[in-house]
Amino acid sequence: MEDMLAKIVEMDEKARELTEEANREKVNSEADIAKAKEDVYNNYIEKARKRIAKNEITERKAADEELEKFKLKQKESLERLEKTFSENCDKWVDGIVTAVINS
Repeated sequence: MEDMLAKIVEMDEKARELTEEANREKVNSEADIAKAKEDVYNNYIEKARKRIAKNEITERKAADEELEKFKLKQKESLERLEKTFSENCDKWVDGIVTAVINS
């Protein structure tokens, strides 16, 4: 009988040890998972920042090219306007003067 009680106590102690070991493993696993999650997040943020920096350079270059195209179109428009003005200035002035005198 005592032998049986000793075995039950021994089995209970082993079960408690296994439970404690399982709990320690659980805590360690949770810590490992938290660390892995943080590493994944940090890697993602680092890659995103690099991608943003690369895209900024590309977008800035594209914007500068568009600005140059716009400036060129603006210059061409101004030149056409000045040419039209120089070709028609006297005719327009004469037309305005005639319209005012004849009114």
